[in-house]
Amino acid sequence: MRVAVVIPAYNAVSLLPETLDSLASQVRKPDEVIVIDDGSSDETAALAERHPIVTRVIVRANGGICAARNDGIEASDSDLVFLLDADDLWHPSYLERMVRMMEAHPEALAGFTRYRCFSHPVEPPAPFEDAVDDASAIHDASSFSLVANRDLPILPSFYCARREALARLGARPYIEGQLGGGEACYLPAMLVAMGPLVEHVEPLGRYRMHSAAVTGDEVDAARSMIPSLQDLDRDLHGRPELQIPAGARHALRRYIRDWLRKCGKRLGSGSPSEGRRVFLKAVRMGDLKAVGLLALSFIPGIATRWIWASSWRPESTQRAEGTPFWSVETFEIDPQKMKNAGGTDDETKAASGRNRRPVGFVD
Repeated sequence: MRVAVVIPAYNAVSLLPETLDSLASQVRKPDEVIVIDDGSSDETAALAERHPIVTRVIVRANGGICAARNDGIEASDSDLVFLLDADDLWHPSYLERMVRMMEAHPEALAGFTRYRCFSHPVEPPAPFEDAVDDASAIHDASSFSLVANRDLPILPSFYCARREALARLGARPYIEGQLGGGEACYLPAMLVAMGPLVEHVEPLGRYRMHSAAVTGDEVDAARSMIPSLQDLDRDLHGRPELQIPAGARHALRRYIRDWLRKCGKRLGSGSPSEGRRVFLKAVRMGDLKAVGLLALSFIPGIATRWIWASSWRPESTQRAEGTPFWSVETFEIDPQKMKNAGGTDDETKAASGRNRRPVGFVD
């Protein structure tokens, strides 16, 4: 089974070397390592080209993390595609274990594992464990919707998918207007809607929290998550060619409602009215928990203490609300573009050579 690793990168000179070194230390070496430089203004591309583990570097006009991932997926020809962000790290046996798990579960369209967080630059990543249990768990849409948001969410750096499964979603499976972490909830949910996912239960990754990360601005990450959830709801019901069972659609609405409640709680800490609007979206999807949260949010003492959620990231890893996180050129002039990264600029569309699928909206 051939294995590709796709790494989107933007101005990643300071962190990309450690990520590539983590790939080079893998017991099971990847067959392809594709780094996509999404219009960086530093030496990201040159650094990647010099690293011996990298097999290909793609330099593109800036279009956002989803467009960059799509370029890498489209350029690869391996059976199994792994995604890895330019700042995260893998256990030396990550590829070995994940490939073995996927081979043991040929019915699974994709696989994922958990991870441990560390705050950069104030602390180093925890050492990788010498012994890791190989236990796995197979998930359909129903069990996935129950475990996906348990503790830490599933992140792109720590899952993989079979090429044929991605191809069912299209040559460019990511919706290129999604950003701010919203894309992380979309793809695994669409994959499990079509067939089983398998989980490596023990953590195999290290997730770097830092202020320049896509989710460093928690408020905007929560805000931009909502259009991605609406994209997911639309595609679960509006793509009959995928033959998604009614039971899977129903189960994944629970997943969407869970995310809406989380986003509403975070947004409400800064703007209660905005948080309530998000709760109302979940209520319209039949979420009784959101009904309770919405009602309690009008009681000042209870709302402040129990409903609205303040930041969960350490202060050193936070970014000021509304500041750019992937491209100054794309976001600095017009903050509204943070909801439409890569989806409105004609030059970027031409550079990608593809029209974007429509992106969800916030009403």
